[in-house]
Amino acid sequence: MARAATNTFAGIRPADVPAFIAAQCLGAGAATALFRWLVPALPDVAPEILVPHSGRSGGAGLPQE
Repeated sequence: MARAATNTFAGIRPADVPAFIAAQCLGAGAATALFRWLVPALPDVAPEILVPHSGRSGGAGLPQE
């Protein structure tokens, strides 16, 4: 919506803002659907991929030895 307030070549006409926002939402939905199709098991394996956080402050998220 900020791009509609600009007076430059990169701006969007205020009349086109609803279509622009709809296109952005459709693109986000399509990207999410594509990623879930490409990596269907991600919700199942995510705990194994993520680095566990022990709550200790040290090492910037690196494993403690």
